[in-house]
Amino acid sequence: MIIKNSVVLITSAGTSLGAMIALHFTRLGANVVLCDTDEAALRSTYLRCKDVAGNVDMVQIHELSLESIESLFDKVEARLGRSPNVLVNHWTSLPRQSLTNGHKGAQFIAQFSMLASSLFLFGQVAAERMSKTHSGVIVNVVAQEPDQHYSDLDNTTSMVTGFTKSWAKELKPHNIRVGGVIPVSDHSYNVAANWSQIQDELTRTTEYIVSNDYFSGRVVSAEA
Repeated sequence: MIIKNSVVLITSAGTSLGAMIALHFTRLGANVVLCDTDEAALRSTYLRCKDVAGNVDMVQIHELSLESIESLFDKVEARLGRSPNVLVNHWTSLPRQSLTNGHKGAQFIAQFSMLASSLFLFGQVAAERMSKTHSGVIVNVVAQEPDQHYSDLDNTTSMVTGFTKSWAKELKPHNIRVGGVIPVSDHSYNVAANWSQIQDELTRTTEYIVSNDYFSGRVVSAEA
């Protein structure tokens, strides 16, 4: 897909990686739409992108529900005259959870459910809108933030891989490609010390998946 003039929706745009991806696609000439539940972080990314180019918009969502996501896509269509043809489905990874440390797993279960529902609901709405034009790209990007020292990338990777492969098969008849991007899952790898390089590699891999018309159904593990 040609990125210039495409409508690219980026979720979790207020995070460190979300901002990096947003700036990158803004520089490439895409019509970038930012969304996040954190208004202050969202506006910060928006202002940084506006310093680069004027082809950027933002929409805050107050909850991660099907209704709010449908409303988000409706707002994008009303403002730009078309629905996003690229979804960067970006979320932070799960925290690491031990089976033997005595901690109750309720919080982890809630976070697992939230990550799965966020990925799925945005993917579902994007696929429905893209199928109307018989074209689109969904890139599932899940990575820890630099201060997230204990991240469960193994379970996160399994979730992203499962969604990416099954969606790619289902959406192929609609000419919608699906790819995934995750950071290296080596537990000995120092994420904080190498964050700028990891961030750059994750961003460029996302661009590669969007621009490569033959890429679908695979997940790329990026490292510095």
